[in-house]
Amino acid sequence: MKSDSSGTSDLERVIGRAAVEAARMSSQASQAAKKILGDVTSEFGETKSLDIAAIDLLETDDELVALVALPGASKDKIDLRVTEDSLYVDAKANPREGKYLRREINTMGLKREIKLPVEVKPEQVRASFKDGILEVRLPKLVIVNAKRVQVD
Repeated sequence: MKSDSSGTSDLERVIGRAAVEAARMSSQASQAAKKILGDVTSEFGETKSLDIAAIDLLETDDELVALVALPGASKDKIDLRVTEDSLYVDAKANPREGKYLRREINTMGLKREIKLPVEVKPEQVRASFKDGILEVRLPKLVIVNAKRVQVD
């Protein structure tokens, strides 16, 4: 291999040129993808697929309280399921009439399933929905101290 006065070999120069060309092509491809995807998202009003619903989980002495953010949802389109150790929510928002100039509230649906930190009584769960917030009250399963039993 030949080297020039700076100590750079022919191979290093070829690799350098190839790297510069690859970076240029990558930049062009990236710009083209942004243009194409940008056009697609603007056509659909920047809609997103299924999103994850935000949940706050509070604990009191007697119960867990889950606050689930469901903007745009209606009470009749909420699917709420509770087991002893998990909470599952699936809700769909009602789309509004008119041409969307920007769409960030997901009408495709919001879903969330979480593992609960303590066991609850599913048959006693109460839920209410107001101002886009689903409030789920989950009574804790109370484990009473074991009673000593005399063995005969």
